[in-house]
Amino acid sequence: MPSPQQRAAAILAAHRYVVLGTADADGPWTAAAQYRLLPRGMYVESDLESRHARAIAASGSASGVVFDSSAALSDADGVQLAFRAREVDADPSAVREVLAARLARDAVTGSALEGEVAAVIAVRRKRLYVLHVERVYVFDRDAWRSRGTDARLEVDAAAVWADLAGEG
Repeated sequence: MPSPQQRAAAILAAHRYVVLGTADADGPWTAAAQYRLLPRGMYVESDLESRHARAIAASGSASGVVFDSSAALSDADGVQLAFRAREVDADPSAVREVLAARLARDAVTGSALEGEVAAVIAVRRKRLYVLHVERVYVFDRDAWRSRGTDARLEVDAAAVWADLAGEG
């Protein structure tokens, strides 16, 4: 049976969308975004005027959840994340630095990388948002099965990302 840390890494490796949570003066906000894995985090692309982008710019933080929405109740699992977040400058070298740092699952090189850099830069309002993971939690399956309670277990974020990078 995989450990909670291994489950977290497997979920993050198997899925592509994070439900991103932010808060602003109008209250909490969530938005689904496609993510790519980076060392110790992920990035998403978004319009710099989107509500979550403005909240990240103001607070420097976000949260997220990655899960399989098609799983049966008995197989439900997910990863909840706390992020330190930042907007990446639209400068080609800054965008290239982020895109080139992706973990193997999402990596591209050479002309494919340059094409992705150009595609980001070409849309004046598009930005990358780096989500540096500070805390990671997984669904506590034992609490659910034994007590019927919805609980989470914190796992070591560095260890989860070492597993994702093939170092664990």
